[in-house]
Amino acid sequence: MISVMREYARSLKFVLLIVVVVFILTSGVLFYWGGGPSGGARANTVAVVNGEEIPFERFRRAQTNMIAAYERMSRQRLTPELAERLGLSQQVVNELVTEAVVIQGAGKEGVLVSDNELRTTIQQIREFQEAGRFSRDEYLKVLKQLRLDPGEFENEVRRQLVRRKMEMLIKQGVKVSDEEVQQAYRQRNERVRAAWAYADVKPVMAAVKVDDADLEPYVKVHQAQFSQPEKRKLQYVLVNPKKLAVAVSDAEAEAFYKEHAAEFEEPKRLRVAHVLVRVPPVGGSDAENAAKAKVEDVIKRAKGGEDFGKLARELSEDKASAVQGGDLGFVGPGELVAPFEQAAFALKKGEISEPVRTPFGYHAIRVIDVKEGGKTPLKEVAPKIKETLGAQKSEQAAQTRADEVRAILLSAKDFPAEAKRLGLEAQEVTFGRGDALGEAGRVSTPIKTAGGFAIVKVVQQVPAGVPPVAEIRDRVLEAIKRERAEQQVTDKAKALVATLAKGGDFAAAAKGDGFTTGSIPLFSRAEPPKERGSLPGGVLVAALQTPAGQVAEPVRADGGVYVVKTLERAAAAPDGFEKERPELEKQVLEQKRALAWDNWIRGRLADSKVQVGGQPATLTR
Repeated sequence: MISVMREYARSLKFVLLIVVVVFILTSGVLFYWGGGPSGGARANTVAVVNGEEIPFERFRRAQTNMIAAYERMSRQRLTPELAERLGLSQQVVNELVTEAVVIQGAGKEGVLVSDNELRTTIQQIREFQEAGRFSRDEYLKVLKQLRLDPGEFENEVRRQLVRRKMEMLIKQGVKVSDEEVQQAYRQRNERVRAAWAYADVKPVMAAVKVDDADLEPYVKVHQAQFSQPEKRKLQYVLVNPKKLAVAVSDAEAEAFYKEHAAEFEEPKRLRVAHVLVRVPPVGGSDAENAAKAKVEDVIKRAKGGEDFGKLARELSEDKASAVQGGDLGFVGPGELVAPFEQAAFALKKGEISEPVRTPFGYHAIRVIDVKEGGKTPLKEVAPKIKETLGAQKSEQAAQTRADEVRAILLSAKDFPAEAKRLGLEAQEVTFGRGDALGEAGRVSTPIKTAGGFAIVKVVQQVPAGVPPVAEIRDRVLEAIKRERAEQQVTDKAKALVATLAKGGDFAAAAKGDGFTTGSIPLFSRAEPPKERGSLPGGVLVAALQTPAGQVAEPVRADGGVYVVKTLERAAAAPDGFEKERPELEKQVLEQKRALAWDNWIRGRLADSKVQVGGQPATLTR
């Protein structure tokens, strides 16, 4: 619960932080991947939506953010090849077109963000605050560091807030019936037992023969599969600040400490415990009153002498903290939802609040301990200050050195040789179409990257398109073999399905056709098979969706094809419904809300005139 409450407390700031992150990332980006939109409808425009142009700069920022999001989730670098396979550029264009449609639709519905709402949102961001309060000087300083115009930044924030407000408006009108919840319970807890058969594609691929004469026609039909974005071959050197370490004196650290005193002020922190009683999203006023009454009883009993921790363990619906007696640990300003935080910080050590309403329900809050704020002593932060100042000095030295290096490399006839003479190692790499570095032969100004300052020379530009078949021969061969092998295995699986439809033993028939077989014991959506091995989700879904005694259509997955027969279906036990009702109500409500929002967007897209790359386009979700 503590993590959820902290996340919710940051929700008002989330949209703005995303924008900040995008601008921060973009300010240090050297290239973008994926061969972005070519030949926009107008110069520097990637798409036009109902007459509104989407500028290339917005595309570049959105693409950078999508790359960063992927890498955070997958914890791996997104290579240009993977970005190309994922269709990253097209995803970004789709999202930007969708955003434009939403903003336009919001305008027609009269959904706007006032200047006061915009100002309040920006002022709540800590990056723009000093000593806990918004500072316009700090705000302008941060934007200046990002090389960002305040008007441009505020316009992007306003767009995101409008989109969020429109989404909330659509979703708030969604309700859930009791029958829908019961249907979800039956679907979630109905159990099935199934048998499966699997045929691997790889052995079949090995036997597929492909004539050289087949390659060229195949590429012509599948140009999109083999098309490569515009590429640039680059040579670059990197001036690393870490190799230019600069010492920082005690006096410099002390001066920084005094000049930035507010940064070393620790806020007051409370150790709090709570009892939570949730209010169902579809419960109405009766549920609201019942939850409040239950919390009032908890408060009365705690103030009467009963142990608060014991009450939390017995009654709190925040299961994560209930086992700890409701203890949420130490929290500071801005970490929890506003009503909870305001009530908690108004209490003294040992005091218990009156009922507090938050988006999660009603809370009874008790302050266990208090850590008063104060200034951290210099001796405790001096090492960190020196590290920070040292990094700044090293970066400045690297910037100066990079400027000197560029001045020499500008006139160098042999880039790598001159770099070596300067004590630097030239690297060579090929990237997809990227940031505007200019024509071949140009040497860039120093570009700040995570590894230091890069001086880049574009030595060759390769236009977008399909490479000669000779260069991609292995890829084409593998694609043809895989396609033919998959078709052979799928035909084989369909023949097995037809045979089984006439009756007979599933395992015997499958083994007779060369399939590997196995079985799945009774399972449900709520309780997937514990020993399912490597069975993909598509196989389980096929079993769940197929009537007992019947065979599903072949399922392609895991480099092969599965055939699934549902052997038995067991209805959900009715006595478990009430226990699962609260959680199911929330799940069904969220699913319906997401569907309502998606359908609203689909409707706007269907009625919109969209041009991408100068051509009419139809986008779907």
